[in-house]
Amino acid sequence: MIYLMNVSRIRKPDLKIVVMIAAAVTIAVMLATSSAYASSANLDVVAEHPKIIKKLDVLETVITSVDNSSITIVGDGGEEIRLLAMGRWLIISEEIIPNTNWADAMSYVENGEATVVMGVVTRGNETHHICLGLKQGELIMFRPILLRIYAAGHRHTKTYMGPRGELVAKGENYMILERDSRRVIAVTGGRWIKAGGGEVTWSNVADEFHVGDTVRLFCHNILVMRKEFSDVFGIDAFIWGYSGAIIDLTSGAALSRA
Repeated sequence: MIYLMNVSRIRKPDLKIVVMIAAAVTIAVMLATSSAYASSANLDVVAEHPKIIKKLDVLETVITSVDNSSITIVGDGGEEIRLLAMGRWLIISEEIIPNTNWADAMSYVENGEATVVMGVVTRGNETHHICLGLKQGELIMFRPILLRIYAAGHRHTKTYMGPRGELVAKGENYMILERDSRRVIAVTGGRWIKAGGGEVTWSNVADEFHVGDTVRLFCHNILVMRKEFSDVFGIDAFIWGYSGAIIDLTSGAALSRA
């Protein structure tokens, strides 16, 4: 089934702000702002010319094949559609892997059912179908341009913000919190000081943060996404940049940035 999204109806943030946000996220090892190649001829139409994306389609479909430049999916009429996929991707699986080229990213994708975000791109007289994102089981993958399209706003403070929520999932370098049916993914990579335990990494202490616990974060940046993004990927916001701590209000475990 295909759900059409009219890109022209999605209000986009100021491009300078988006570039600043994307750069900050890259530094935080979250989201990469790399080229998104639209063909084997290095047709960089997606990254350089986002305005020429004529429409976005969200497809509940079946992936029939994956190769080193594309994925092939089944359209509503049973026809096969080849989507170009070369370029850079952000992967969220057991860990967050930013700035991943398609040659490596393709190994995460399997034949079978998936939700796929397809862009229709034109350049001159040429039309290209581009894979911009996909969700398959617990796997989430998307290109950085989706941040430009779906970003609703960026909150930044010089001191810190202190959001809290219920811990619903965690990975090797992230956690997912939920509050009021909205989910935020928070980067936890890097070095931390554990209260009473010295310097640690997230992998050293992740077991002390339990699903169902209430966790409070002290952070500098929150990137809020539009409903169109969360409807596909199940993520309403991204958090990175810590000034104070990550505190499990249920277990008492506390980390401060090293």
